Amino acid sequence: MTGIKIINQNYGNIEKSSSDKMSRKKNILITGDKGFVGSNLVVRLKDVYKITVLDEIDQLQDNKKKYNIIYDQFITKYKTQKKIDGIIHLAAKTSIIDSIAKPYETYLTNIIGTLNLLEFARISKIKKFIFLSTYIFGKPEYIPVDENHRLEPHSPYNKSKLIAENLCKIFSQDYKINVVVLRPFYLYGKNNRPSSLIPQIINKIGKSEKVVLSRKFTKRDFLYIDDFIELIFKILKKFPKGYNDYNVGYGVGTKIEDVAKKISVLMNKKVEIKYQKNTRPVDIIDMAADTTKVSTQFGWKPNIGIDEGLKLILENG
Repeated sequence: MTGIKIINQNYGNIEKSSSDKMSRKKNILITGDKGFVGSNLVVRLKDVYKITVLDEIDQLQDNKKKYNIIYDQFITKYKTQKKIDGIIHLAAKTSIIDSIAKPYETYLTNIIGTLNLLEFARISKIKKFIFLSTYIFGKPEYIPVDENHRLEPHSPYNKSKLIAENLCKIFSQDYKINVVVLRPFYLYGKNNRPSSLIPQIINKIGKSEKVVLSRKFTKRDFLYIDDFIELIFKILKKFPKGYNDYNVGYGVGTKIEDVAKKISVLMNKKVEIKYQKNTRPVDIIDMAADTTKVSTQFGWKPNIGIDEGLKLILENG
């Protein structure tokens, strides 16, 4: 059997399901465990929770039939699995560029995948569901951006996440599933995809190649992955009732140009920065999250600023 694995405290070792006669750890199903957030999350949770992992690309094979989270056979197959106490749904198509070029794949995975996980939660009577969303506010009318800001997702990817959020809200209201939607504005850190912004900048500077940015004054609210994982840990310990959405970030916008310059100093290498002549109309110039709601409810605040975060990335290779 592939695709679903019960993992013991040594991540990577696979156990067969067995009945727990002693007091058992809570069992958390995580989708997208091979991704940036998922790989960091499993490491943080594995000593406290039993972790069941399912990646969007993982499949179950049964009599040569294949099942994954975007098909309804997934629900029937997984009903027979061991009791699951909560779901953290991370698996998604996340590339904005790919979503513009191939919107169908993005909408299919991000919407139907979420719908199937919610249906699985409903029929399995799982009452805790965390959904990883994204920035869905378009060009901000004010900064920092709180949860009451007008919603105007700026790409098929962002739009697919908003539709999935609405599904989460409907299932929470209709079937009494407690849902937490997290909207990280920009995550970075160890295990990030090589195609992501900061790894690309590091790679270019390391090769003494010029760094090409979209605009000179573009800002992002950079939140280090460890701070985000710690927030999820706190939420699991104090899970709120009903439907709740939260904007998540460090709370301050930092110019991408300044990030490139900081990296060049840390690497002790010069950097040549150029700017694209043609920019995408969907690009957002500035953003910063108002984290008052999430900080107040869970007693959470980020501890790793951009300078320390960049040092940690470079130190960890």
